[in-house]
Amino acid sequence: MSPVHPPRVPTRRKGVMLPLLAAAAVVLALMPLEDPAAWETLAYRGIPANRVSFDQGGLAIHVDQSAGPLVWPLPVPTPLARVTVRGRVDGKLDTTAERQGLQGADDFVLRVGLVEAGTRRPSFVERRLAPGWVRFLFSLAPPDRGVGRIRFFNLGLSASQIGWARTHPLSSLIHETVVAAPEPDGTFTIVAQSPDTPVLALWLSADGDDTSSRFTVRVDAIELP
Repeated sequence: MSPVHPPRVPTRRKGVMLPLLAAAAVVLALMPLEDPAAWETLAYRGIPANRVSFDQGGLAIHVDQSAGPLVWPLPVPTPLARVTVRGRVDGKLDTTAERQGLQGADDFVLRVGLVEAGTRRPSFVERRLAPGWVRFLFSLAPPDRGVGRIRFFNLGLSASQIGWARTHPLSSLIHETVVAAPEPDGTFTIVAQSPDTPVLALWLSADGDDTSSRFTVRVDAIELP
């Protein structure tokens, strides 16, 4: 799974975040799928990075034995009762539903993550020694807040996997559940929910490094009612 490998901690670009005074409803309505400047693209140390492309129809993540997330930081912590992600997968993971998630096969075509606000803040040791992706998580929280966890909603290989859930054995910050599988034509719909906890960011992760897989996942729409 890609978060095991620490990414670089990106520098925030000016203009990516909308003004903090914007109302949450307005902020969510303006979420731009086609604008690369609105997303933080992360790369993991020692692993080839995914290639991401943007156009008027949405965004596409091209995986070639690679890994990496896209992160959209919310301007203000916001409860998200429901996030619906629609898209299509071309290609597939080189593993089976029975092995997916195990050591050597811990890849998913798409994980839709909600980075929840919480009370956990980095210790002195974590600020210096924690993996880059953990430091990036903490950087998403306002100065007076901390983080809770990333709640991932995964696209499995088979409908038989729906309902499978775990706290990831390599990080207590990560909880994931398989909630959907692609249709025969590759289309999918993932519904993520965090009704009671303010969310700091939306985290899209596509991984093929563990299984040496090649595929493209296209995100056509993200609905935030």
